[in-house]
Amino acid sequence: MSKPDKKRKKEVNSTGSVSEIDSELKADQLDSNVVPKSSKHENPNDDKLRSNEISEIKKQLKDINSKLSNIVSNVDRSVSKMNEKVKDIVERDEERLKNLVTELFEKVKEGFLKSLTKQLEVLESRIFDREVENDKLKNEIKTLKSEVNHQTEENEKLKSEIGNYDDNRRKVENESNQYSRSNNIIISGVEQVNIESESSFETAEETTKIIVAKINSIANENLTTEDIDIAHRLKKGPAGKKDIIARFKSRMTRNRILRQGKVLRSQNLFVREDLTPLNLEVFMSVKRKMKDEVKSVWSRNGYISYKDTRDVVHHVEWDDYQHWLDLPWPK
Repeated sequence: MSKPDKKRKKEVNSTGSVSEIDSELKADQLDSNVVPKSSKHENPNDDKLRSNEISEIKKQLKDINSKLSNIVSNVDRSVSKMNEKVKDIVERDEERLKNLVTELFEKVKEGFLKSLTKQLEVLESRIFDREVENDKLKNEIKTLKSEVNHQTEENEKLKSEIGNYDDNRRKVENESNQYSRSNNIIISGVEQVNIESESSFETAEETTKIIVAKINSIANENLTTEDIDIAHRLKKGPAGKKDIIARFKSRMTRNRILRQGKVLRSQNLFVREDLTPLNLEVFMSVKRKMKDEVKSVWSRNGYISYKDTRDVVHHVEWDDYQHWLDLPWPK
């Protein structure tokens, strides 16, 4: 195979290796620059043929150079396009990465927000349930307080009723007790029959005769022992002059004797109603606890009255009893 054919084959099969083609061109140029030695037997036709071959080679080299220039230009354009593509790919990848990161962030944020929203909804639901439960408890507490207040009011009402009932009971008992004493009087200042003998016992009959005689002699009454149901000494009173309680058969007779109290008192004989222990305590409280305001005290049928220093008469009612009982006794 001749050199031009080899070169043409290389040109056709070349993938664009510029350094290999340049080296071959330089070798050919060296070969062409070498002047063949003239031979004595050299044919002039051979010189012509050789000249034609050289021309052909130059032409081919020129074509090759032109093609190489085109190839280089194409390669540059290809590289430039490749660079642009790479840049575009990088930019697109960068944008895609940004979008991917943004999308991932949005997904994470959305998931976090969903989770947070769900947790908030759960918390709000729990808080709402607690508020509902608290409202329910508040209403129950309010109801219980109302019931307690109502029960307290009922208890206070019952206490008041019980107190009133107890007070009314005491009042009725006191009035009933006082009514049972309606025929009685208490007599003070009557000497005993046998005052010298302390061991002697004065009988009810003797006591009755003594008070009948004493009252008749002072008040000019016509009492008889038949007017008195029973009479006897009490433990209260000075020695030898213990008080006497006498029950009259007639309340009218008993009241008549009480009306003689002022006359009997002039002879140191004192008569008064037989008061219940409570009425007697109130009577003595009115008489002694406010001496500077109370002028005189008396009772009639168990009801206590007094006259103040201005000669105004006051009646002591049941509701006034506790007031007089609470006053301190004088020292």
